[in-house]
Amino acid sequence: MNKERRRFLTEIAAIAGVATIDGFGLLRASYAFQTNQQQNVSIPSQNIKDYPHITDIISSKNLEPYFPLIVSACSDTQYNYLSEIPFLIELEVCKMWKESLFEWDAISIVGAGGLQQLMDFTARGDLNLTVVSSPELIELNNSISEYTKIQKEISSKRQSLYTLVESGSGNLTKTAIDKINAIRAEMSALEIKKDKAYKRLKIAKDAYADKIRSIKREELGQFDGRFVPELAIPAGTRYLANIILECKSYFGGPIEMNVWRGVAAYNCGLGRTKEWNGLPYIRETVLYTRDILYNLTRMLELKYAYSTGDSDLIAKTKRKMGV
Repeated sequence: MNKERRRFLTEIAAIAGVATIDGFGLLRASYAFQTNQQQNVSIPSQNIKDYPHITDIISSKNLEPYFPLIVSACSDTQYNYLSEIPFLIELEVCKMWKESLFEWDAISIVGAGGLQQLMDFTARGDLNLTVVSSPELIELNNSISEYTKIQKEISSKRQSLYTLVESGSGNLTKTAIDKINAIRAEMSALEIKKDKAYKRLKIAKDAYADKIRSIKREELGQFDGRFVPELAIPAGTRYLANIILECKSYFGGPIEMNVWRGVAAYNCGLGRTKEWNGLPYIRETVLYTRDILYNLTRMLELKYAYSTGDSDLIAKTKRKMGV
């Protein structure tokens, strides 16, 4: 294992906690509730009140109207996902909470949209959702590209600056100092450009959100299906479930040990997850995965406690989790 990889794994442990990321915490929690009760994967309840282990962890009034759609998507007999991923309902709730806080019209700074925060090219290409290339969407994507390009240029300049400073070992030459000053000037100019690009992006993002909200609900699916819960929730659920199953097939091991890989892939792409043999060297992805698995593991621990009917165990588990 090279030095960079060791440093990354150490950082993962520090950021996320070993049990949360490696799947063993999830494996224990999942095994406990599954062995304590017979799972009926064909017709789970769509009543949120039957899932106190979910609402104890994520208490959001925005969840309730979408919960039947989540359950329906997870238990679709055409795919039978619950037989493979028995905690998919809980996982979907955790993922959507992290993605959008259950706000149907959410748009991220990178252009992901809707409850499932799907990119337009993913929605079109992988999920067969309609996403019209409207002038507003084109401007949003162009502004994102401009902002991202400037950010990368700044990052590259910063790396060059660090390299020059470190190469001097305390004895910088006049040539090195001149180069450092030149890079600093370039970075200052890029920072000004970045501020302007961000303002453009913000305006474009708000304009597209206004466009989405102005379209009648019954017509929105023919404009941008990412913002129609009845379309986006099943699409996003299938996407995540299929990625997890692909990770299980590719990496091997039980489903619980592949959930974090699938969640990471949902965030940054399956190709990167395979390339990094599990968790990509991207801090945002590490934090994203940690937050989702942290809530999921706590839900499943509570699910086990509720399934026993032991009020003392339920109270003890809730106290441990601070809920």
